[in-house]
Amino acid sequence: MRRLLTALGLLAALLGGVASAGASPVRVILWFDTEDYLSPNDDDACLRLANLLTERGLRATFKVVGEKARVLEQRGRRDVIAALGRHAIGYHANFHSVHPTPSEYLAECGWLDGVAEFNRREGPGAADVRRIFRVSELACYGQPGSSWAPQAIGALAGMAVAPHGVPCYLDDGSQVGLENRPFWYAGALNVFNLGVNQTRMDLHDPAALEPAKARVGGIARRLAAEADGGLISIYYHPCEWIHREFWDGVNFRRGANPPREQWRPPPQLTPAETDAAFRQFAQYLDHLRSLPEIRFVTAADLPLIYPDLIRTEGATREELIRMTRRILADRASGLDFMVGTKRAFSLADQFDALSSVVAAWTTGAELKLPLPIRGLLGPDSPPPTNSTPKAIDGYALRDSVGDVRNYLATQGRIPARVMIGAIAVPPADYLVALAAAADEQQPGRAFAPADNFPMGRQTVVLPARRIAEDSAKVFGGWIIHPEGFRAPRILEQARLQAWTLKPAQLAPSANH
Repeated sequence: MRRLLTALGLLAALLGGVASAGASPVRVILWFDTEDYLSPNDDDACLRLANLLTERGLRATFKVVGEKARVLEQRGRRDVIAALGRHAIGYHANFHSVHPTPSEYLAECGWLDGVAEFNRREGPGAADVRRIFRVSELACYGQPGSSWAPQAIGALAGMAVAPHGVPCYLDDGSQVGLENRPFWYAGALNVFNLGVNQTRMDLHDPAALEPAKARVGGIARRLAAEADGGLISIYYHPCEWIHREFWDGVNFRRGANPPREQWRPPPQLTPAETDAAFRQFAQYLDHLRSLPEIRFVTAADLPLIYPDLIRTEGATREELIRMTRRILADRASGLDFMVGTKRAFSLADQFDALSSVVAAWTTGAELKLPLPIRGLLGPDSPPPTNSTPKAIDGYALRDSVGDVRNYLATQGRIPARVMIGAIAVPPADYLVALAAAADEQQPGRAFAPADNFPMGRQTVVLPARRIAEDSAKVFGGWIIHPEGFRAPRILEQARLQAWTLKPAQLAPSANH
């Protein structure tokens, strides 16, 4: 009987649920930061939680710390590994809270050295999680605590331990966000900072169940009334079912870093308290399953639900014309990402596209449409602060755009400065000139080197305003970071990567 129920539950999960008539489907992602490698009791909590989900036909996402995977292997807990392996497996740092944590070791890094340092420190843990769980791909990565940095996101696409990189960043925080929705940033799909679309239930307060059910039901109904539905994020840690205090707070609080021989287990809940928490969570899951709007997804599903279609389909002539005119219209107030029907263009995408258009025009080459768009990263350093010339002539434009195209092809990111002869120009000001040149390309009009094209003057990159300003607020709240920890340079790097920020849009078939 139990096998039959499990099979029926799995079938329901594969079908994705049935949305109410006239309502958009609402997706729920359940994810668990699987991190406590001190307590053997946590291994049993992981097993029980994974089986609880599987018995209900639900697949969740378990983000596993590298050391947790190694400890499971060393303890011979193949049962836990197998149970978790029925779900999507992501990565949650190599040692989690052992200092230095990601924000600590990246606090003074630039872009390139930060990406390299993240790969050096975190790559071995990611490789161990893949090996031990026997997965070809990791579904996602998410930071420990609030130890966030854009270099970690930028590193995911090129992680040598994953054949095709790690496609998603799944976590929570307030460092960057976009209207409580998934977004593209620094080369990855981000489910992060979902705000009012993130919820959870207190596991240990019996009075919390009914309000939590009402809360998630209200979110589901609100999102179902929107055109594209939405995504609800719910997360926990397996150790929450067994501990009175988090395992890392006991040992690494406020910068403490005792040797491994002195690590202490956290105070434990009683078996009766743990059992009660599992029963309450089971009731919460059953309520989620009863909601007609709900479809459960994992991090492994997200790239198919929110594909970046311009990477595979390119930009159309109509989209190129629209971005050109929008840049020229908005240059005084600032430039932003561009959203169309099921397709969005970051400022990096627009820079890439219009540099191709202008390069083809100035050299007389054929412009092939739809135009391929690469996934460029943002600049690796701030733009120059000198005054930008008011205009650029055709000769200088032709020579500079050729150099820009070479830079984009070899470096894979927006240049921090574009050289116009001996003058260094901010890339946002140069993007205005590219739009002005693209706007001149009427049918039958040949490139005239004597023409002049207006440039931007201190052009504002508007997506940078979606990056947090207060490093104390976004980093200092985690109990593991040292007292007074600040990382303003991390947020400076994050603002540079705002060139890559844009909404993640549903695939055309996702609502069917």
